[in-house]
Amino acid sequence: MTLPAIIKSYLDAYNCKDVAALVACVADDVVFENVSNSGQSIKIEGSAAFAELAKQAAAMFTIRHQAVRNAVIDGDLVALEVDWTGTPAIDLGPMKAGEQFFMRGASFIRISGGKLARIVDLS
Repeated sequence: MTLPAIIKSYLDAYNCKDVAALVACVADDVVFENVSNSGQSIKIEGSAAFAELAKQAAAMFTIRHQAVRNAVIDGDLVALEVDWTGTPAIDLGPMKAGEQFFMRGASFIRISGGKLARIVDLS
């Protein structure tokens, strides 16, 4: 499976907790949604709001990693099935600090102008 370069860059930045590199991957008017089974869904708009959320999220985990299990690519639309592992730095509901967790999720991404314009993560 050959992912678009911008998605590879985004995943590398996410896995390294490199907030500046992560933000460099998104459009100025990005829309980001995280829809969670736990009921803690969020939607933000704009790269400034995305940067703040990315900074907060990076600080919550000592380690986090997304690995693409499957991908469907149709032009500028990409659907990913991902395996996520992470170790929280703080207690996050059922996830306790220092305990590794695993989840399978999906991401739906629209690319525009070489940047990520819309990201919807389902977990």
